[in-house]
Amino acid sequence: LGANIGTTITGLLASLVSGKVEALQVALAHLFFNLSGILIWYPIPFMRMIPLNGAKALGKWTQRSRLVPPIYILVAFFIIPLGLLGLSALFAEKTTGFTVLGAFLVILVAAGIARFVWWWVKQEGRAKFITFLDTRSAMAETKRTLPEDMQYLKAKVSQLAEHTGLPEDEEEGVEMDIEVQPKEISGGTAEEEVVVVEEEAAAVTESADIAKSAD
Repeated sequence: LGANIGTTITGLLASLVSGKVEALQVALAHLFFNLSGILIWYPIPFMRMIPLNGAKALGKWTQRSRLVPPIYILVAFFIIPLGLLGLSALFAEKTTGFTVLGAFLVILVAAGIARFVWWWVKQEGRAKFITFLDTRSAMAETKRTLPEDMQYLKAKVSQLAEHTGLPEDEEEGVEMDIEVQPKEISGGTAEEEVVVVEEEAAAVTESADIAKSAD
């Protein structure tokens, strides 16, 4: 509260020094805008929780994706203010054509907002959005760790080739030899290692497919 009112008082004092009516009007508009915001959000506990819950949700989304803060700044401080300024400019022209166009755009924007709220609340839009952020985070993590996973898989294949006696220079035939060779070895140690390597190979292949689809 002190920060909101304090910044407006500073602007009000500066406008009084300038001696211009327009500057005083802007400073008073700033002051009463912040006062009205305080009267709306602060006195009622239920209303007070709306911005707090919004801030918490934004923080959780930011943990899932680094794209959330720049998108929020772009929408909240550029797209929405410029859109409202453009609509007000259409009605300020005081001509039939611009007034009709402004009314049509207002109806279109209201319908879009209503459709978004319906999707967000009734069609599990919030859950879908969080799932989308988690998917992007998983794909980014997969792309980041893919080289290390490939090196680990190659090391395991080399160990298996050394253990089973496979030639190291036949890299293309390693996968086929891995499936056939354990049948000729007595005991279960080599077979267990083959199963482990095959599972790791499948996991890394799946990670590579996810990274390719992300690109």
